[in-house]
Amino acid sequence: MASNDDIFSLFGAPPPPVKPTRTTPPVQPLSLPKNFGSARQSLSTLSVTFFASCSELHLPTVNSTAQNVLRGAMSVLGTAGGKAKLPECAIQVEVKAANRTPLPHAPRYTTEKVRSRNPAFVIGLTLELPATTPPDSLVCFNVVLTEEGANGKVVAHTDVSWLHLLQNYEHGASSVYLPLTSTVTDAAVLTLRFARVAPLSHALLETQNEIIRCYAFPSTTNPLHLPTLVSEELAEVGPSVQMPLLFLRHCRRELEGAYHLWRVRYNNARKRLKHFADGDDAMRNGCDVFRVSVVAARNLLVPVANVPRKTSPVRPPNPLSPREMLKKQYSPKRGSSAEDALTPRCGVHPFVMVLFNETESAATPLQQSPWHLVGRTNTEYESLSPRFGSNQNVHLCPHGVAATKHCVASSLHTKADVEGKPGSKQTFLSWFRPSRHQVLSGALQWDVYGEAENEGQSAVEVGQVFISLNDLRPLMTPETRNVVPNGLSLHTAMWVPILNRQQQPVGELYLDLQIRLTSLPFVLESEHNTHASKPGQAKADDTPLFRLASSTMDRALRETMAIPSDQEHYSIGFLHAHVMELDRQVKELAAMIRTAETRQSQRIWFKGSGDKKKRDVQAFPTNLHVSYLRKYAWPAASPRPNVHAEPSQFDLLGLHDDIPPAVAATPPPSMENPTLMTYATVTCGAPTAHALGLDDQGLIGLEDKLVRVKTQIALVANGVKNLHSNVMVEGGVKTFERPVLVPVDDADDVSSTDTEHAAAEKHDESTEAKAASWSLAAKARKTMTKTLGTRLTRHPSDETIAPSALALRETFEACKYQYYFRKCICVSQAVSALVTSFLASLELHMEASPEILHQWASVGYLIGWESLISSQGKELTMLSDAWATIKCLERFAFQLDDAIETLMLEETGANHEGYVIRIPCLGAPKDLGLIRVTSVLFTQGINEMQSLANMVGTSGVELQSTINNASFQTLQQYHAKYLALNVESDRTTAQLLLDPLMAVVQAENAAAKNTRILLEASDAVRRMNGGRVTYCKSGKDRTAMSVTLDQARVLFKRANVQNPFLVTSPTHASQEMVSSDELAAANLMREYGVRIAVAKKNVGRPKYSFNSIQRKLLPELYRPPTSTIQDMVTSVTARDS
Repeated sequence: MASNDDIFSLFGAPPPPVKPTRTTPPVQPLSLPKNFGSARQSLSTLSVTFFASCSELHLPTVNSTAQNVLRGAMSVLGTAGGKAKLPECAIQVEVKAANRTPLPHAPRYTTEKVRSRNPAFVIGLTLELPATTPPDSLVCFNVVLTEEGANGKVVAHTDVSWLHLLQNYEHGASSVYLPLTSTVTDAAVLTLRFARVAPLSHALLETQNEIIRCYAFPSTTNPLHLPTLVSEELAEVGPSVQMPLLFLRHCRRELEGAYHLWRVRYNNARKRLKHFADGDDAMRNGCDVFRVSVVAARNLLVPVANVPRKTSPVRPPNPLSPREMLKKQYSPKRGSSAEDALTPRCGVHPFVMVLFNETESAATPLQQSPWHLVGRTNTEYESLSPRFGSNQNVHLCPHGVAATKHCVASSLHTKADVEGKPGSKQTFLSWFRPSRHQVLSGALQWDVYGEAENEGQSAVEVGQVFISLNDLRPLMTPETRNVVPNGLSLHTAMWVPILNRQQQPVGELYLDLQIRLTSLPFVLESEHNTHASKPGQAKADDTPLFRLASSTMDRALRETMAIPSDQEHYSIGFLHAHVMELDRQVKELAAMIRTAETRQSQRIWFKGSGDKKKRDVQAFPTNLHVSYLRKYAWPAASPRPNVHAEPSQFDLLGLHDDIPPAVAATPPPSMENPTLMTYATVTCGAPTAHALGLDDQGLIGLEDKLVRVKTQIALVANGVKNLHSNVMVEGGVKTFERPVLVPVDDADDVSSTDTEHAAAEKHDESTEAKAASWSLAAKARKTMTKTLGTRLTRHPSDETIAPSALALRETFEACKYQYYFRKCICVSQAVSALVTSFLASLELHMEASPEILHQWASVGYLIGWESLISSQGKELTMLSDAWATIKCLERFAFQLDDAIETLMLEETGANHEGYVIRIPCLGAPKDLGLIRVTSVLFTQGINEMQSLANMVGTSGVELQSTINNASFQTLQQYHAKYLALNVESDRTTAQLLLDPLMAVVQAENAAAKNTRILLEASDAVRRMNGGRVTYCKSGKDRTAMSVTLDQARVLFKRANVQNPFLVTSPTHASQEMVSSDELAAANLMREYGVRIAVAKKNVGRPKYSFNSIQRKLLPELYRPPTSTIQDMVTSVTARDS
């Protein structure tokens, strides 16, 4: 601030110059009201706000010896010495007891530092003391030269009793004059000019924890004018918790609808695919259970013609032979030559295939129904009495790949379960069928084969076991566990003979057979009952949140979504994971709702920057505050007292001792300074999902992905049909599996409903074809064995397109709800700022300017967002989130309603296109109707990361430019509607309102920080009676720099008669748009105003989160004072984000 030695031009001259006396006149008995103490019993604190200035002090200039020597040397060298340096001083205020001892817990106050011989201080001091403070306490003032010594040098001092100061303040005195005791002069006077400024009262917007600071800025045009009295006020707001609570409840209802729909789809898919956790789960879902285990075989007989021809006796191998060394090196699965020589060889490698036939009734022949392949056992090598699953002689496998695992088939959705203890484990092949009202008919068949010696040869036929299910039905007994009512079960384990084609026994099989019949019907759930209001659809599919930021992209997505999709084509693995994710999201929303309810009941509205990543508060806006800049008029004169009243200015100079004592009288009410202007700004952190991560895509990236994937789905759906086949897969069912035998890994959890296992090893297909050719069901199974016996030849396009169609559908659905949930979090934060801005604007204009309400009802409420985050790294994801979120706010509308008592949120429109926020407002005009929202965002990064982005030219810079251009087009459309209202008297000026902004947007340079865009956009939005929201990453550092700059510009610009916010500056560079006085005022507010208090509330110290390097990389207009930044170490170790 410029120095001002003429204190009288600021606060007015004191009484005629008479030498003051230090003798304080006695307090007049009638000057104290009788109820002085009782009137304050209901108050916890008492406060007095004043501005201090010194007159006739004439502090000496700084002329040290070193400086005199330097000036003398410069004179000798012919160089004129510089002017004497004005002294830097401040006033320190301290409250002490009557005996001048410090009061316990009494705060100390200090003005800003000013260079002047007769300083006038801009920062107002507010003494806020407990109501119990003794009236005779002294308020002590010390004038300190701050550059003298470590703690400064006191050059003048004075004091006044707390009672006298408070009495004059409450009785309407404009100033108090105190004689200064100084070593410099005897005529110095300290003037305390009172400012009666109270926080703004609110009829609609609920606030708390108000912070208020006062300033008296000198006139820049005429030093004889009184300074401009300004207050800066900031408060926490109720919508920071109230709106997330309302909005999250709505989102949870929508997401629950989606969850129930996909839960039904998952349950139906489980039933169709027989994908159950166990037999009990299957019976509860209306399916019968079949479990078969081929435990062992004994005394197998193979026809002589099929026994491998005997070879010559094995000679002991020569360990030095190169051939034997190669065998050892390239045949690790074969046993050693010595072990092969000592092991008995029978040439039989048995395995068993299990088949199932189900007939319509007991009288239906088996030939009229198909045989289904259940699965097969592993192969036990060189054994006539094998125990299946033991793999005892796997080293004797005659070819390259040993079949050591059980295999399952997809035709019956078979699963393999391993049970038992180590050493006695057995593998059950389990499958389920839909309930048939406990009817059991058909047959089971076990075909025994011997694996061929050479790969590619047909298997050796051994024999088969056949069991009729008709014979087992009478053996069923009621279940004892009562899994389902009236269930039946059969469990038997026995040796059964193996018969060859001539019905001769060729050995025995030990079988473990379990059959369970449920009494419950097999029924698929209906999707039409998942949501009462929208049958057959997940409500989150059609919510206003599921609308893209770009109207063009949104229409494209809606058109492709009209293509029908086959619900059966979602894999069970995806459905399970998708339902689990939706369930997690619903539960997380419920947890956030509980947190919001708790915070609302406890009036905890503030969410600091350190809580951005906490999941339970992630939907609450960060650092949401409403701030007011208010300009006041000084009172014309102090209230003139009558002859019996106490003087309005308490005379401490001893000039009016002849006034007779006054009689007791009731004091007049305190008079606040008249308000000339009030300007509201909302500040917050970026509306983004910190807790969900910022390393991946933001909302804009997810929107691009949704449109891209849905377009690909449409292309695939137009020309490709899905292919299905019954194939054998490892561990269970998979859609689009290849028709090959796949072994079951013992280590896999084949009973899990969460995972499905991919194919591992292929087996000889001709083996199954040969095995099926001679069984009792050979004719009925010809079609199936052809498929199993040969490799399925498909066109490569079918193999690639079919899986991609499934993957695309699943990707789209997963991305859709990822987008929805992330948008819930972001919009919850943004709508809180929107409601705060609207309520603040409504309070200011409802009575003073009712025509503005009709403007909003006609053309909508304009809210201008200012973003200071960079377009690089994680902040680019924040910008992506914020842009989609802010455009979503245009789906909201306001309605003033005098019939309700609290805020309400409703969905509106036949197509569920938006939300209506109903505002309780007594006396609201009945003809207003809905007030739509027009939301624009102008963004320009200003920190060091934006400097990096500008240098390397990242894609984020293009996004920044795209956002600014799109917002300007929206602002143009709003401006055209605004002009059509004919509310401006100066049509020419109004029509040219956007020209400066248009020029800046069109000339945007990707290599520079174009902060003028922010300044011009601020002016344009304010001129059209719009609301303003400023945000950065956390809403406290860069935001503070921008808001203080904006406030300084508003104060020092010429005001238009119709609209005091009209900025009439010519078009020029951003540095030239701000004068030195405006920048000085902004820096004062940055150092002493409410913004530094917000920083302290977040990080615990009155410092902005900038270090010296980061400060230098900020644009000049946005640099904080050096006294308010952190050191290099603290800026790294004590980061709050």
